[in-house]
Amino acid sequence: MEVGFIVSNFVSINDKKDTSIYLMKEAFKRGHTVYFFDVSDVTFKQNSLYAHAHQIKFENEADFTYSTEAKKQLSINDLDLVVNRVDPPFNKEYLYLTQLLELSGIECINSARSLREHNEKLIILNFPELIPETLVTNSVEEITNFMTDDRRKIVIKPLDGMGGKSIFYVEKNDKNLNVIWETITQNGRKHVIAQEYVPEAVNGDNRLTFINYELLPKKVVRVPSDSDFRGNLAVGATSVIETVNDDDIALAEMIIPFLKDNNIYFAGADLLGTKLSEINITSPTCLQEIHNNSDLNPAAIFWDNLKSTN
Repeated sequence: MEVGFIVSNFVSINDKKDTSIYLMKEAFKRGHTVYFFDVSDVTFKQNSLYAHAHQIKFENEADFTYSTEAKKQLSINDLDLVVNRVDPPFNKEYLYLTQLLELSGIECINSARSLREHNEKLIILNFPELIPETLVTNSVEEITNFMTDDRRKIVIKPLDGMGGKSIFYVEKNDKNLNVIWETITQNGRKHVIAQEYVPEAVNGDNRLTFINYELLPKKVVRVPSDSDFRGNLAVGATSVIETVNDDDIALAEMIIPFLKDNNIYFAGADLLGTKLSEINITSPTCLQEIHNNSDLNPAAIFWDNLKSTN
C-alpha cells in the first residue's frame, strides 16, 4: 500500500511526541510505502491532484531515526490512503486543500468534508447537554455580560488555535478584559469562544481518543503546571495515562454516532471533569504517550482497523 501524509512543518516535529511520525513508522513497519508533503506542495493539473512529496524510511525499531528521499512528484489520486494531519489554524489555504481533495475524489482520514465543515471549537455545539456554558461572539459587551455572579470565571479561546495558544483565563471585573478582547478578537474583527471555567480543570484535561469510531480503553490526563491553568502539554502540563471510566464511556457513546455520520475516523475529545470542551479532528495527538505508558498500541489499532472504514 502507498500512503501519503499531509503534515505541517515536518522538519520541526518532536519525534518523541509527534503522532504523525508515530503512525508513519507503523505503516513503514507493515511494508507500506510512506510519503509526506505539506499544503504548499499540492498542485491540481490534468484533472488530477499531485504533490511534490518526500518518501520516508525508518532505519530501526528502537527509535524514530529515518531517512528521506528527494522530493518527487506523485499523483495523490494514485495513493491507496491519504492521512490529512495539517495543524490549525484552518486558513484559506487549508480550505482550498479540502476542496481540492474532495473535488479530486480523494478519500482521506479524516474526510476533507468533515475537516472543512467542523471547526474544532464549534463542533462541541452539537452536544449542548455535554458542554460548559458557552458563548461565541466578537463583542466585549457580550463577554462582560456572560460573567455573572454565578459565573465569575471564564476561559476565552480563539476559534482557530491549537496547543493552548492565546487562551485567556478571566475573572469578573478583570481590568485586563478590554485589552484581552482587543488582542484575541483583533478589535472585534474575529469571533472567539468563551466558556465558564470548570473547577475540575485543576485535576487535568482528559483526552479521550477515538479510532475507527471506537473509544480507546486508555486516556491521557494532562495536568496543568503550578504556573499555568492550561492542560496542554505544549505549555508545560504533565501527562498520566489512566483507564477510561464509566462517565467517559457514557460520553463517548453520545459522540460516536456523530463521528460515524461525519466520517471522522480519528478524533480526540477533551474533557474537563465531565464537561466536553473540544473535539480535535485535524491532527489528534497523544498516541505516543499512551503507547509508552501502557500496554496499548494505538498505531496498530489505527492501521488494523482501516478495513472497517466506510
